Amino acid sequence: MSTPHSTAVTLVLVYLCWARGQVCRGEEVSRDEEVSSGDTGKRQVLEALKTGILSSLGMDQPPVVPQKASQEELWEMQALYQEKLSHFGLNSSQNNGRSTVLLPRTVLKLSPGPRTNLRRRPLHWHRAEFTKIPSIQEELSLIRAQLYMSRQVLKRAAPKVKVHIPGSKSTKRAMWTDITANGNTTQSLVLDVSAEVQKWIREGVGPFVVDVRHKGADYSFNISLKLTHDRKISRTTRSVKEEEDCDERDLCCRQSMTVSFKDIGWTDWVVAPLEYTMFFCQGSCPHNYKPASMHTQVKSRLAQISKAGISRPCCVPAAYEPMVLMHYDSHGKLKLTPFEDLIVSKCHCA
Repeated sequence: MSTPHSTAVTLVLVYLCWARGQVCRGEEVSRDEEVSSGDTGKRQVLEALKTGILSSLGMDQPPVVPQKASQEELWEMQALYQEKLSHFGLNSSQNNGRSTVLLPRTVLKLSPGPRTNLRRRPLHWHRAEFTKIPSIQEELSLIRAQLYMSRQVLKRAAPKVKVHIPGSKSTKRAMWTDITANGNTTQSLVLDVSAEVQKWIREGVGPFVVDVRHKGADYSFNISLKLTHDRKISRTTRSVKEEEDCDERDLCCRQSMTVSFKDIGWTDWVVAPLEYTMFFCQGSCPHNYKPASMHTQVKSRLAQISKAGISRPCCVPAAYEPMVLMHYDSHGKLKLTPFEDLIVSKCHCA
């Protein structure tokens, strides 16, 4: 018997076949037809994915979160999140495609400095502290480190913030940008802190400290640190990847697409991962190519010689990898939901 989660994943895969024009009907879809779908096809895939995830969580619409979890609750859930990934034999870098997301251990409000001009809007300082986790090693090859921040829209708050990292020589400035999804508007910003994080990984013994300054109305914000890095690929992993890489022959293979929860407007209720790599199976299935079973070989042969309209085998998933979602539920509570058969790891013809 299938679980609600696997049922939802099946729904996603059915939609994927429909959106990519890959319905198993014994017809080949040309490369020109596939390319012509373009952005429309990608939007259809993302809509199918959103529908499948919401359905698996028992929701019709993304939840409205009236109040975010405290920093202590976020830290505790982050620890459970890492444990859950370890339980599935994953780490956060595998789960969202070579990235590790850190949530701050604490976010403290600092005492403002002296106010020299009564006409100036008051200054507010907040300090976020990030702690290393076991998956961050000294030999980690960092490609990029980004600081993600988001807040509810505030009319009286200044549109700019300043970010200072103690020990660095410069102060970074950024503007909030609006993100509208499902009728709700939030604001977010992303800052590159690669040099500072690399120094912290190499030399730091304490937490990674980020000081945020803003003017006008005081407000709370969500903040996270995303580390993108190289991942050592074992010989076994490399051979599987080479087998799954698509080529110009248009045969059954595994294709990929990056899904960003920010781009689809879900960062107000999905905490981690920030993004992940979604795979799907696509391509033709000529006779005896990646057959799933002896039955597939017989079916393929019958499709060649029969005039009764027997359909040929279709390119479908052969194996999956799990993904763990940290999110708010319909009651505004932070929780973890594993999807054990969401990410396709291998394709075959069946």
